[in-house]
Amino acid sequence: MAGELVPLVLLPRYSTFNGSETFTTIGMEVTDYTQTILNVWRGPVLNGGSIAFTFQESTDQDSWTTCSGTTASWDPGASTEAQVTAELKKRWFRVKVLVGGTNPGVSCWALGFLEMRES
Repeated sequence: MAGELVPLVLLPRYSTFNGSETFTTIGMEVTDYTQTILNVWRGPVLNGGSIAFTFQESTDQDSWTTCSGTTASWDPGASTEAQVTAELKKRWFRVKVLVGGTNPGVSCWALGFLEMRES
């Protein structure tokens, strides 16, 4: 049986990123949770750029690895909402957004739920 779901907003609607850069959310302490179920959407990337999402976890907020159940450099596609489930095995969780290209710009969001661990 699944644990209680707690709402989560990592990137509010409609977060906008400009420039070729890597952006990360702040590390979130997730030891009380088994997984996150996120809906992710992104619009078209301006000027022919690219975007990739990576769902990461860490034991120390210094060294980050890709969460189980996800892939590095994931993209739902332009103007598409997709769901991703990331297993949480370490203490900290964040989302990395890599925007590439020459003068790119893109709007996106990521929200969903954290699933509580059952005792």
